[in-house]
Amino acid sequence: MSAESINEAGATPAAGGKTGWHRLVDVPVLFVAAGVSLVTGLLLAFWVAPQDYELGFNQKIFYYHAPIAEVALLGFLVAFAAGVQYLRTREARWDRVGMCAVRLGLLFSLLVMATGMIWGKAAWGVWWDWEPRLTTFLIACLLYCGYFVLRATVEEEERRATFAALFAVIAFIDVPITFFATRVLPQESQLHPVVVTAEDSGMTGAMLAAFLVSMLGMTLLFFALLRNDLRVERLKEELAYIKNKIGS
Repeated sequence: MSAESINEAGATPAAGGKTGWHRLVDVPVLFVAAGVSLVTGLLLAFWVAPQDYELGFNQKIFYYHAPIAEVALLGFLVAFAAGVQYLRTREARWDRVGMCAVRLGLLFSLLVMATGMIWGKAAWGVWWDWEPRLTTFLIACLLYCGYFVLRATVEEEERRATFAALFAVIAFIDVPITFFATRVLPQESQLHPVVVTAEDSGMTGAMLAAFLVSMLGMTLLFFALLRNDLRVERLKEELAYIKNKIGS
């Protein structure tokens, strides 16, 4: 990798101090904001929001399960956008964004599976069911696992980035299918209810507040992790460049 590509990817620090906007979205600030929001959401969910009349206390996991699921899909959306940008510009930074976004999307997907199985056992009496939302989500997870298999099999950097970007764009087709599965298919064919619609949130004021605060916290956590991962990847590339310069 050349010095020019390192600078293009942003591996070297910019001259001068940080602007107010960069301070606002810096990693420590994002982590603190995410922590405050998640703890506040937890307190609202357990001490303010009323219990569901059907599921009782078990329903409380919804306030974290649903935001985790939405953020997992957000990770794949960011990877899709980064893939499109890489194919347009061929800038290495977009390949890095896509890789980090897919990695985080898969991490949150594992959390979705874990919390979803707990929810399923409490709500439906089963740990797993091959209903539309669960099946399409599992397919998405397997597709994005293939993303890293693809990256591992292509050695040349530019070809790897191009193939990965194309894969992220194509694999994203399953994401809207997963999201809208509960809305377009007959309710009798699935276990997942449609909670939030265009007309109604399906939640009382206290429930909605707990959900929105938890969603905000999970979204901030995703972007904090994404920025942190990007910083680590930039440092790796800079270190590799320095090693190559010393060795040459």
